[in-house]
This record gives sequence, C-alpha cells and structure tokens, in this order.
Amino acid sequence: MDKLELFNRLARIVRPAFTDYKPIETLEIPLAETGLDSMDALAFSIYMDDIYGLDNTTSQDWVFATPKDMFDQYEAHATKHPKTVDEALENIE
Repeated sequence: MDKLELFNRLARIVRPAFTDYKPIETLEIPLAETGLDSMDALAFSIYMDDIYGLDNTTSQDWVFATPKDMFDQYEAHATKHPKTVDEALENIE
C-alpha cells in the first residue's frame, strides 16, 4: 500500500472543506510541517485506528515525529492489513 498516498488522502478528509491542504511529498517530514492542526490530528488518529483495526486505548498515548514513524507504529500493532489505499479508506470516505 502506498503510505504517502494514504496520508495525503486521509489528511484531505480530516481537513475542513474550506481550508487548503498541500499534499506532503515524503513521509520523513516532521508531523508539525504536514499542515494538520490538533483537531485534524485527532480525527486522523481515529481513522488510522479504524484502518489498522486498533482500539483507541492502544494508540492514544503514541507520539510520533514523522508520518513514517506513525505508519511504522500502526503497522507493528495492526490487526487489519489493507492491501490498497482504496481498501483502507472504503469505510471512511
């Protein structure tokens, strides 16, 4: 699955419709530079829990430096393993 595409598509979902979102070009940038604010990040994590089959109590205290760190942590604890971005987002969009 293309994690960069998943991040950008999910970020577009959690951002309010009236705001701009500039897609990130790498998963190695600091999360603070992704354009997501704290409310966006909360919604993003709720969706990531759903995508990877986690209970929010598992992930609620996780802190990440980059989107790559986030994906690594979610994949290490996943109970669901979507093969494609469309499969990952099929219950979200």
